[in-house]
Amino acid sequence: MEKLYYQNPYVKSFEAIVESCTEEKGGTYEVVLNRTAFYPEGGGQPFDLGTLGTAKVTAVHERDGVIYHETDVYCKPGDTLTGILDWERRYSYMQQHSGEHLLSGLIHKHYGYDNVGFHMGREEITIDFNGILTPEQVEELELEANRMIYENLSITETYPLPEELAHLPYRSKKALTGQVRIIEIPGGDLCACCGTHVARTGEIGIIKIIGMIHYKTGIRMSLLCGKQALLDYGKKQKQADAI
Repeated sequence: MEKLYYQNPYVKSFEAIVESCTEEKGGTYEVVLNRTAFYPEGGGQPFDLGTLGTAKVTAVHERDGVIYHETDVYCKPGDTLTGILDWERRYSYMQQHSGEHLLSGLIHKHYGYDNVGFHMGREEITIDFNGILTPEQVEELELEANRMIYENLSITETYPLPEELAHLPYRSKKALTGQVRIIEIPGGDLCACCGTHVARTGEIGIIKIIGMIHYKTGIRMSLLCGKQALLDYGKKQKQADAI
């Protein structure tokens, strides 16, 4: 299966041939295509939504290397359909995911802490680190991350050979086998990742840390990036004005 979201994460629509369509419990269908731009849930990033022909795509999952699109209506095998992504949702996740990489990379660079948990929710991103930071350190990290956004640095992906990978000081939550995809922000991060990202740090817009609590032996940090951070600021400004 051709994964268009890796070839070009900015693909908003595409054409694909339906290879199979299986009815599931609850009246939904699992559709397999020959190519797709719909990102399946994985690596802390939620799946894409959108349409496939006249069908609504309500979930996307990958099992054993095959991507299954959950739809609300039957899609006939052999038909060529147009897939259209909910682009606002996808682009927001690209901003959030790239911002998480930048901040996690800087924390690892300066303090050696690892990102041991990551969740990209509808309301905020949460990241768990295995070490303690002071409010003053967090403030400085936020300023540095935003300075790197202003520099509009490139965010690149590579697929190093095993012998090259062995010498790269990249971050990873677990031991990896097979082909490894590396995301790099110069001076900011070098990390194994399967998610989608913006092309340059400037597209992240802004990183705003909105909370931090002690969690297990480290901390849990909450943050927002890009449009989500702007909307959150607007909401809180209205609350402050009302008070």
